[in-house]
Amino acid sequence: MDMSLAPGTYIIHDTDSDTDRVLQYYKNSLYSDIIGTWINNQGVAQKWHVKCYPGSSTYAIQNVGFKRYIAVDQGGKCVCGVEEEAAAILDLERSFQDFYLIKLTSKGTECYLEHSSANDDGYSLVKFAEKTSLQGCYWRFERVGDDTGDTLKPKAEDSTPAPEVRQSNNTLPSNPGSLYSDDAHFYTDMLFNMPRTPFARTQRIAVLDWARKLGAANVPTIESFEECERRLEAAGK
Repeated sequence: MDMSLAPGTYIIHDTDSDTDRVLQYYKNSLYSDIIGTWINNQGVAQKWHVKCYPGSSTYAIQNVGFKRYIAVDQGGKCVCGVEEEAAAILDLERSFQDFYLIKLTSKGTECYLEHSSANDDGYSLVKFAEKTSLQGCYWRFERVGDDTGDTLKPKAEDSTPAPEVRQSNNTLPSNPGSLYSDDAHFYTDMLFNMPRTPFARTQRIAVLDWARKLGAANVPTIESFEECERRLEAAGK
């Protein structure tokens, strides 16, 4: 099965938000060509053309309203809007369902687009960061149309091979400060507690049983996962 993201128009959701924050382009008297998250209002500043470079597995992401592309500023981390020639070349690494990691290909390091805490003004800037744990880096791509805007021009860097698909039984990098005992509990928490789709306990048990029947490795028991949830709640997640 093809695990890559089909080009089209998307709203890109912050999967850690309880208030349905989405990726948004900012351009006004206070902010000029910066990118962060805001409460979902389905406006054109929150819609994105996801495009593939010709003959490549890499992507560029263009804002529908402002026609500018996601890129990294000269400091190398903060996200800004630019013309196509300076657009960031991205890998979109699928986790499960419509959850993806947004990764820079040009840095030679593990730089992923991560969520940030909201400021008092209500906006939340995003940035690329080198990550040893991928918590806070998953985005949900909601397809809202087939339009991709103008076709991208080829880039010389696009000779890179297709990225390896991340498998569900991969082990997350060691993180001594993590409240999750292993990657299985991390992914289970993402599935059961993603915004707007809470699972009842009976549904959770059914999903875990089904995963075992399909041969998934390292599936948590419902008891061990509930203990994980209690640790997270106690830590003020």
